[in-house]
Amino acid sequence: MNTRLLAHIRDGVFLGTLLVVAGLTILTSNRGIVRSMQAGALETTAWLEARYARVVRNFNAISENSALREENIRLSGQIARSREALIENERLRHLIGYRNEATSNLLPARIINKDITGQWNYLTLDVGEVDSVTTHMAVINERGIIGYTILVSKHYSKVMPYVNTEAYIPAKIQPLQAYGIVRWDGVRADRLHLDFIVKTEPVETGQSVVTAGYGSIFPAGLPVGSIDSISVRPGRDELAIFVRPAASVSTAEHVFVVRDRPDPERIEFEQQDIR
Repeated sequence: MNTRLLAHIRDGVFLGTLLVVAGLTILTSNRGIVRSMQAGALETTAWLEARYARVVRNFNAISENSALREENIRLSGQIARSREALIENERLRHLIGYRNEATSNLLPARIINKDITGQWNYLTLDVGEVDSVTTHMAVINERGIIGYTILVSKHYSKVMPYVNTEAYIPAKIQPLQAYGIVRWDGVRADRLHLDFIVKTEPVETGQSVVTAGYGSIFPAGLPVGSIDSISVRPGRDELAIFVRPAASVSTAEHVFVVRDRPDPERIEFEQQDIR
């Protein structure tokens, strides 16, 4: 059995030697073919490597772009939040300064809902009865009047802003001391009517309009707006005056409730029918 194994090994070695010799003979005698094969193999390898490198670059570029987009979104969010914080801080500084300068009993509040549907618009505040808020209290911000409370619950208040066709505000023109009524016609939020000003009054554009102090809601002297345009009504003794509001309801977020309670005796007295 050992003799057979040795014979098989001998035959295998002999055959391998012959194959190596034959391969070397072919390679040495056909160098052109070998070089052609080598060149073809190199070209194929180079083409594959180029395609692979391009695929890798594209994949890396896509991954990098995706990462950059995510980073841009994150940074944009941070910038937007920082900008909003700066604006909010500036707005609150103005509000604090206004509160310090005002003599009225002002309660800070935040507008948590705006029901802007057309001619009958309303706001909701995050203060209510627990904060000593009642109906018919003026609502203002650092620029001017916003409206007044019409409904109060334990923790919330509903406000009728000046952009409501049912809101009427006694006002006067400074420095003329000409008295009239400010109202909204339901058309443009940036334009109010000032009625009952006779055409003999020397009204000019740019003059200030403030609350007159009549009635039981708005204290005297709160900014309402400024005269935007004036015209004479044909056949009427009154001027057609448009007022640009001092405060914007659409952009207002933080406000004050004026907690000055009117004199109950005065209210009862003025409601008496003398006819």
